[in-house]
Amino acid sequence: MFNDPFDVTQELRLSFDEHGLNAAMTERVAGLIEHAEPATCNVNHPFFGPLIRSAMRRAPEARRRMASEVREGVGGPTPGQAAALKLLKDTWSAMVPTFRILCLSELNDVAPMWHHYADGYKGVVLEFFAVEDVDSAFQVARPVVYQDAPSIAEASAWVSCMLSEGETRWQDLFMEYLHAKTPSWSYEKEWRIPVPGRRPEDSELFGDYGFHPRELTRIYFGPKCPDGDRSDLFNLLSHGFEHVKVCEMIFDTRQARLVSRPVPR
Repeated sequence: MFNDPFDVTQELRLSFDEHGLNAAMTERVAGLIEHAEPATCNVNHPFFGPLIRSAMRRAPEARRRMASEVREGVGGPTPGQAAALKLLKDTWSAMVPTFRILCLSELNDVAPMWHHYADGYKGVVLEFFAVEDVDSAFQVARPVVYQDAPSIAEASAWVSCMLSEGETRWQDLFMEYLHAKTPSWSYEKEWRIPVPGRRPEDSELFGDYGFHPRELTRIYFGPKCPDGDRSDLFNLLSHGFEHVKVCEMIFDTRQARLVSRPVPR
């Protein structure tokens, strides 16, 4: 439902194919055979794990020969690698409709965002604060990374997952992908809180999630916010939200920008 057609696309964008995956796997295994140390190597792959541990018990020259043989003997991608890549893409496609992503911004005065997300300047902006002692979900918000042709990690990162090397998981790499957008959207200064699965009660591609009253700190009325909506919101703020400050945005034609000013409660 994003307005950016390249944001969290149904098809997983990768910067490599099965040939690139095969080359990265070969180089990583050869490198571990030649240089891995028992104290730092943690490969749990059922085939490559024992091979690498066996190599670590040999003399340096023997390890170099083994690594050279691995590099020289590399062929095309294996059926298993092609299947792993397909499974990865199929898993992503199945997960996309279940994601729930709260999109936030550092800014409150960007005119295009008021137009796109606040009903043509008639809505409001809510300002939240990450309150530590109420275990605020806003504490886990992360900034979006703006990059050309965003893809989800390099082949080497997926190889680490396939080798069960360390604590890297493919789920973690999926989460990284949720925070990548193209530079044309950088004016939004976006932060995100992703939830990896929808709740049973969510029948749509979105859901309403509650927040603690103390997390809401300020509300900004849009410059075209109807008087009736203002009145309704003021009434809502009288029930547990008395601490919330109220402002309104106005069109400053001299500066050609939106500016805020306090509204008395």
